[in-house]
Amino acid sequence: MKLIHTSDWHFGMSIGTGSYAADQRHFLSQLYDLIRAESVEAMLLCGDVYDSSVANAEAIGLYNEAVTTLCRDLGVTLIVIAGNHDSAPRLSSCRELLKSAGLYVTGRLEREMAPVLLDGGKVAVYSLPFFGREEVTALFPEEKENIRSQETAMLTVCNHIRDGLDKSRFNIVLSHSLIVNAEISESDRSARVGFATAVSKDVFEGFDYVALGHIHKPQAIAPHIRYCGSPLKYSFGSEENQEKGVVLIDTDTAGQRFIPFPPLHDRKSAEGTYDELIAREDLQNDYLRLRVTDRYAGLELIADLREKFPHLLEVYGKGLTGCETASALSVEELQRLDENDIMEKFMAENFQYSPTPEQKQLFREVLEWSWKEGDLG
Repeated sequence: MKLIHTSDWHFGMSIGTGSYAADQRHFLSQLYDLIRAESVEAMLLCGDVYDSSVANAEAIGLYNEAVTTLCRDLGVTLIVIAGNHDSAPRLSSCRELLKSAGLYVTGRLEREMAPVLLDGGKVAVYSLPFFGREEVTALFPEEKENIRSQETAMLTVCNHIRDGLDKSRFNIVLSHSLIVNAEISESDRSARVGFATAVSKDVFEGFDYVALGHIHKPQAIAPHIRYCGSPLKYSFGSEENQEKGVVLIDTDTAGQRFIPFPPLHDRKSAEGTYDELIAREDLQNDYLRLRVTDRYAGLELIADLREKFPHLLEVYGKGLTGCETASALSVEELQRLDENDIMEKFMAENFQYSPTPEQKQLFREVLEWSWKEGDLG
């Protein structure tokens, strides 16, 4: 049978003052097309369905739309685990009821985990959601003295599964975890501070395929151990050069194939003079970080550039004290500025100094006067 391995959807993540919802729907549309084209029967979703444990209405609606299409309309068995960004209780609400619809959700680690059996029992899928060492100690008190790190905690859990493993089946384990020597991206903000919780790939010995989530760069840790990566580019830097997509697995042959999905909006960085950048016709559909070498990164510059590049996110320019030091301004920051912030930035950009307390007070008085005059008018 054929399965799809995906993870780190991060529904609800904001971009500037908007969201990635349109980009994520574009990803889902390609996912549905692949399922139809390859006659995929099951999908593995390895955590971080949401970007926040308190998901907003748009994110919840998008998830509901996706699982309804997958399970009801396409007849796919969907196996989901909670990641570190998810609220495990919320994600796994009504889990027993949902199994009848082909949706299997595991929010919390369990000592006795019955695998989801697929393809007439030929394939067994074990679900390991994101967990801490303390949870394993509570579930396996007899192993308390041996559980001294995340590595030994994961080993304890996997050993317990291996004790009852039917090796005649194609055995898959889902895990939302950080593996030693995995390559991380700028958007892997949790993993960047979590190296103490990294585990070695050896803890997964004996499984036929290990479907990993948590790291956003698609990569094979071993021939049978893979991160599929996030479906979208969520940061600038190294992530700009990554292909995003899903992994297609054939359990009959143990074959794997990464399937890239073209994004609705790519993410790119570009550098040049103002005139050079404005002349670019290849960047208008991309999420952008621009470095302007001959102008200050001010309000006027960012407003001018947004007329040409509607998906502009960050602008870097000349430093206010010389060309060597760059200053930066994001569109999100611009949209959060109040009148006082704008005045201070105007003074810095045009006169290279901050206003004095007396000037700030005078500005506030003029501002209050203008508001009153506007109300009278």
